[in-house]
Amino acid sequence: MSKKMKSLIVGELVETYKKDSNSFVILGYKGVSAQQADSLRRDLDEKEIKVRVVKNTLASITFREIGFPGLGELLEGPSAVVTSNNDPVELAKVLDKWSKQIAEIKILGGLMEGKLLSVDDVKTLATIPSREVVFTQILFGIQTPLRQLANIFNAVVNNLYNILVSIEEKKRGTEIE
Repeated sequence: MSKKMKSLIVGELVETYKKDSNSFVILGYKGVSAQQADSLRRDLDEKEIKVRVVKNTLASITFREIGFPGLGELLEGPSAVVTSNNDPVELAKVLDKWSKQIAEIKILGGLMEGKLLSVDDVKTLATIPSREVVFTQILFGIQTPLRQLANIFNAVVNNLYNILVSIEEKKRGTEIE
């Protein structure tokens, strides 16, 4: 491959990674069959996750140019760069699931929100509930005390009403006599 071709590829990767990606995971895929790779690609495409197989030297240069040289150090053997602009937890979950289904797929590390992640970090991230679940839990946590407070106020109002009704009934009873 000529130097001009390499610089064009690196330029395109830099532009793509700067614009379309906030999360990166490096996968080792040595020994993955074409059928397995196609299944992985289809699943990732459905989830708007991009996977690219790039020569390690070109990927390393690209990562250096976009300001993440540590990512280039993760590249060893046949590697794929998986990127997403969506929820980083979802990216980690999907790749962790695939690495369990296909033994040849190895998570080598990643980068999320500017922080370099080890293999263990990516796997830990995969155990975190998704963003939607966390938001639901937060809303439920906020809603529960408010609901309890509303029930307390409602009980006070009901008790006051019952007392006033009973006083009124007593007054009516004394007026009749």
